[in-house]
Amino acid sequence: MNLNTQFSGLFTALLFVIFQSCSPTSSSDPQVTVTEFVEIRTAHPEAIIIDVRTPAEYNSGTIEGANNINVLDDSFVPKVSTLDKSKTVMVFCKSGGRSARAKAQLQELGFTDVVDLEGGIKGWKAADKKVVQP
Repeated sequence: MNLNTQFSGLFTALLFVIFQSCSPTSSSDPQVTVTEFVEIRTAHPEAIIIDVRTPAEYNSGTIEGANNINVLDDSFVPKVSTLDKSKTVMVFCKSGGRSARAKAQLQELGFTDVVDLEGGIKGWKAADKKVVQP
């Protein structure tokens, strides 16, 4: 094998690794903006929206159509395990930390289309989006 062939193979492998790390199906997908969240919700009206904050936080105002399943509660995994894995699942919390955890857990459970709102409900409010009382 000559040097050009070795270099070409190495270069191809490197490109593959870079491409895979940027792939939209990666489990480390970034959070989506409020605008993207709204667009995805519009495109998938059957999506399951989960507010992963505490019940007290949820009761202070949430996104319309959201169900409250607290990611910090021991019942989170049993509750989300009953959901339809073929549907888009949209998660959010107060600012983005807990929803990232929820997204990872959902993906571990086999959910393949999980969307995490960047900035959480704080970002939603900052974008002047409607918040409802449950």
